Amino acid sequence: MFHVKQSGPVERVPISVYSSANPSIPGDGVIWYLHPLLAFLVGVVHAALAPVIVIAGVKPNLVLVAVVLVTATLGFLPGIMWAFVGGLSANLLVGEPLGSIPLALLVVSALVAGGGRLLGRMNWAYPVVAAFAGSVVADLGSLLLGQLVSDAPLLLGLPTDLVLAAAVLNAGIAAVLLLPTRLLVARYAADEAPAW
Repeated sequence: MFHVKQSGPVERVPISVYSSANPSIPGDGVIWYLHPLLAFLVGVVHAALAPVIVIAGVKPNLVLVAVVLVTATLGFLPGIMWAFVGGLSANLLVGEPLGSIPLALLVVSALVAGGGRLLGRMNWAYPVVAAFAGSVVADLGSLLLGQLVSDAPLLLGLPTDLVLAAAVLNAGIAAVLLLPTRLLVARYAADEAPAW
């Protein structure tokens, strides 16, 4: 979308699509050159560490935390790119049904971006709450997709204790990584040119 200025020569000024309420947020909707590489590396690290690290009987979802932080900090377009690239790289390296991780993360990214539009994505508490809710949505989506594609008998009850414990763990990891993420974005957002 372009806005045409009437005084003097005609000049086209791009309008922010993601956040019409606050279009002056730096890096809004911009995909940097390093985003695909970093998302791939997070997917590989998740596939390598998630089976090994077990805290309180649950495994952290590092790709989910990264997708939530990127979406809450940078916007929808970088969030869905991280969800797809990071989720696909993790999915290719772990034994989940093909496409289940990126699909669940794309849904989470859309929900985080929508919640950010309603609640204000620059709020400090929002990414932690979004990581908790996104973890619940991703785990329930993975359980549903696993039931659809496998021959295993249907689950009679949801493992709510494991889903909630994983959500608390992922929210805690997001809370720890929130300040470094915001500092990195503030430091490098203005310096790096967009890839697309």
